[in-house]
Amino acid sequence: MLDTAARKEWLASCEAAYATVYRGLIAMGAAPDDAADALQDAFEDALRQRAPVGRPDGWLFVVAKRRWSRSRWRRRIFRPLEVVRGSFRSDREDEIDLLRELDRLTERQRTVIVARYVLGLTQREIGELLGIATGTVAATIHQTTALLRERLAGGTK
Repeated sequence: MLDTAARKEWLASCEAAYATVYRGLIAMGAAPDDAADALQDAFEDALRQRAPVGRPDGWLFVVAKRRWSRSRWRRRIFRPLEVVRGSFRSDREDEIDLLRELDRLTERQRTVIVARYVLGLTQREIGELLGIATGTVAATIHQTTALLRERLAGGTK
């Protein structure tokens, strides 16, 4: 159970992580409105959090990503396929290639890369938050960065 001081510190840490987690969700492929909604839902969960957490930014990212993933699945059920296929648009040409390549990754690859490079979590922290071994995290980071490097350099992997 969090005491009053720890609770204030927890909520302040969550607020401080907002921009980073938001960018992480965008990097995962969320539309700005969807990222904001998922992050708001995660903040509501943060208000109910009772146990201490080592990395509030990592906790917030995982909770927001899960919320966004669930809402995405719900929308896919109720939206025609043509709308889903045409939903990825961006005017930021410099960033579009990376976002497009991130979108092509598996969900776990994308989650690990965003948690490592956008949120700055350690391999151990990522493993704990996602429930996977540290070695799996390290291998995923290595393989995925090599894959992205190849694809962005003009390869076809």
